[in-house]
Parts: sequence; structure tokens; C-alpha cells
Amino acid sequence: MHAQERQDAQAAARRTTSTPRAGTRPVPALVPHPLPHGAGNAAVTEALRRRPGASVQRMPADTADTADTVGPTGQTSLLDGLEARLRQCAHDGNATVMKRHTTILRLDQDLAGLEGDGRLSDQDQRRVTALRQGVDQQKAAVEERARRLEGYLASADGSYTMMVESGQLWTDRFWPYALEKLRTRLSLAWRGDRQGRTYFDKLSSMNMADMRQDTKQAGNDWAPRMRAGLEDQLRQSVVRHYTTERLTRLMVSGGMKSKADLESSEYEYRHNTTAFDEHGLGNLGFVFFYIEDPSAPFRGSRFSEAEEDNSPPARITLDIEASGLLSKGWVMLSDFAQREFPTVMADENNPDRTDSFLPTREEERRHPGYQLLVRRFEQGVGDLTDQDVEEMMALGAQDGRRSNALSVVRPLVRGDAQSRMTYGAQGQDSYPEPLVRNVLTGKDIIPGLAERAVLEVSRIERVNPDLADRLKGMSPRELMKFLLKDLLRPQAMIPGPLKVTERDVEVLPG
Repeated sequence: MHAQERQDAQAAARRTTSTPRAGTRPVPALVPHPLPHGAGNAAVTEALRRRPGASVQRMPADTADTADTVGPTGQTSLLDGLEARLRQCAHDGNATVMKRHTTILRLDQDLAGLEGDGRLSDQDQRRVTALRQGVDQQKAAVEERARRLEGYLASADGSYTMMVESGQLWTDRFWPYALEKLRTRLSLAWRGDRQGRTYFDKLSSMNMADMRQDTKQAGNDWAPRMRAGLEDQLRQSVVRHYTTERLTRLMVSGGMKSKADLESSEYEYRHNTTAFDEHGLGNLGFVFFYIEDPSAPFRGSRFSEAEEDNSPPARITLDIEASGLLSKGWVMLSDFAQREFPTVMADENNPDRTDSFLPTREEERRHPGYQLLVRRFEQGVGDLTDQDVEEMMALGAQDGRRSNALSVVRPLVRGDAQSRMTYGAQGQDSYPEPLVRNVLTGKDIIPGLAERAVLEVSRIERVNPDLADRLKGMSPRELMKFLLKDLLRPQAMIPGPLKVTERDVEVLPG
């Protein structure tokens, strides 16, 4: 999902064939500091030299012509341009810290040339004053963003802290499992940098406890064997990231970075992060992977689509334990952004034969003739209140992306109690499927995936005994493949950066 944006970012920042903005080139990370009004090229140089050996980013010539504008008409036109640039800067929250800082310094310098200019009308003087307030606000905002990113990246658990501090879902006041509500209900005294990690570990442990409660009546003849076999097989699985050959080469040289790391350390990069991921979940500190059997063929992924240079699809494969997933990562069993557990259908004449598909991609079904429903997820739909709508509108006036994220988060929260997993041709068996049951962290990942398999088989047994018998008789390897494709679509997230070597890279043969 998001690992592509991190690789695109590295490509834009490092490739020698790129076409950056006039006069710019990639620069190292910087923690901006307050600069005086009118700070110009010398101040930019000083800012970029705050790290020993840092390259110096000079101001592009295409923005250095403002001081030459003369006359009232030209000054009014210049003010129009400065206001437009300030608006763009204020709404360009996805740009890197360095790029935003450079942009605001240019504005600061250009505005300084107009302050105290006696040729300006009273109206234009007021515009200059308003511009100064806006420039100072943006300068403070980018400096605060730099400090926060530096703090997140410096901590081993900073990626989790970032989620609980900026992810709307984890802080939504109407969700009973939000951080503050959970802490109050359980009388937990969480403090310091581990607060986020502790919170997600708690969500994971609650998920584990709920699953074990559901499976405690599972048959003693098959359930223990299935758990043990699956856990052993999952420890032999791999995590994979799908991308293009060109981007894998960049990752071999520079590592796999999270979006947060790229925002902090690069000058410019491309990405496709959604508003929901950035603001709804706040998961910018992670690199995303699939969990797969080592022999799994290449899968279709929008991240591996050929780019302008027709770079072929490629993937990076890491051992699941060596990757760090089981010590510092987490898994969502189905994407929070679009909660699509696969729908499972069976052949009416041979109920143990199945097909699965995502509801939004039903046209990709392999066996459209299979019409016997085995399992289907039903997303709860909660009615938004007038207060919800007003909150989104007010947020939209400040930040459209945050408002868009909330427009996804709040319906998820409002409908959470009604979300169900239903089984059987008539949906006769129905079980709650709340958001909290979508999270597994670290040490819970492998036993949690195995427990979910036992849970699914025990439920399927009630509505389709033939299929349940086939699943019980599968080898652990085949059952793992069925679990990861037909029952769940887990996404594994590991804090970046991650080291990548040539032997981790595989390119799809022509």
C-alpha cells in the first residue's frame, strides 16, 4: 500500500536522471530554526549547514526577481503573487520539511523587500502586515513539524507514538477503544515514548483474548494440531514488498525508508499516500509488506506497475523474523481504509470447493458459478450526526486532507458495533467484527494468525462441514496459503528504515 511512496521518494531525491526544480538538488535532513525577517540566501546557507558536511541549497533564480519590481502597480501585482505563494505553502503539507522550509525562507526574503516601503498604499501596507503574520505562522509550523519528526525518528517506538498522536482513529472520542478511553477504563498509567507501543500491544492482547474465548470450544482433536502446524509454518514465511526494478536498486543503496523518514531527510519525493493513511491512521513511520509463502508467485500490485522508464516489476523478500516484524512491527488483518475481508463462495454441488474475492473486485472471480455463500463481511453503517458533519466542514476549512480522513474514520467508528462476519447460505451465523479485532502486534502476530484460522474453521464447520473437513485435512503450508488469501488480507508494517541487499531482490522475468 504505502511502501511505493517511500521508494518513489527515494527515487525523486537521489536519481541522477531526475528533473528537479530549477536550481535545486537533494539535501540532507535539517531541523529548521527561527530566522529573522528578511532572511536571505546567507540564512538559507546557514540553515542547511547545521549538519556537518551538508550540501548548500541555493535559492533558485526563478524566485529571485521580486526585489526588482518597481512602482505601485508592480508592487500590487507582487503582493498578489506573494499571497498566492503563501496559500500554496499553507496547503502543501505533503512537501518535505526541507522543501517547505526553503519555500518559506524565499517568501520571507521577498516580503522583507516590501516592508517599510513608503510607496505602498495603506491597503497594500495592510496586505503586507497580513502576509508577515502568515509567513511567520508557516515558518513556525514547519519548524514544529521538523522537531516532531526528529523526535519520532529518534525513538525506537516513535512510529507508534506518531500514530497515537496524529491518527484520528486512535483518538476518536466516539470509539470506545481510543487511547484515552482505554486508558481510563483500565486505569493504565502509560507514560513516555512507549505510550503508543503499549497501547497497540494492548489492542493486540485484547484481540487474542477475544479469539481464544471464541475458540475455547473448538474440537480437541484438530484445533491444537492446526495451531501448532500453522505457527511453525508461519515462522517459515516471508514478508514481501512489490515495486519496480529501478526502485529496488535505489533501496539497495539507500535502504527502505518510511514516509516520515523521507519527509524528514529528503528535499523532494513523490508518493501516493492517502489522506486516510496519513491522518486517519498516522502510520507514516512504517514500511508495508505482504506475508507470503516463500514459493508464492508474483502478485499483481499497483506498486509494481511499470513507470515512465518501463522498469519491470520486482519484489523484495525478507525472512519474517529477520525483518523485525515479530519484534517491532504490527499487522492489520484487513486494510482499515477499506475493510474488505474476502467473500468466500462454494460450489453448490461440491461444497468443499471454494472461490474467494474482494467485494469491490467481484469481476475477478475465478469461479463465478460458485453460488453457495460460505462467509461474508458486513461493514456496519453508523449514521453521521449534524455534529459530525459540522466537525468535518470546520476541519475542511483548515485542511482538506484531514477532513477527508475524518470522513472515513467517523463512519467506521459510528458503525463499529454493527460490523459483522456472517456465515452460511442465509447468513444464519453472525458474529461481531469490530475494529479492535483487526490488530496484532509483535509476538502476537504468528499465534494470532494461527488462532484466527482455528476460529474461522470452527465457524465454517457449523455451516459447511465438508469445507471444514477439507481445511482440517490440509497441510500447514496449504492452510497458511488459504488463510492469507481466502480468509484474510493481512498487511504487515515494520518501522523503517530497513536494510536491503541484492540477494533480497527478485525481478519478474520478461
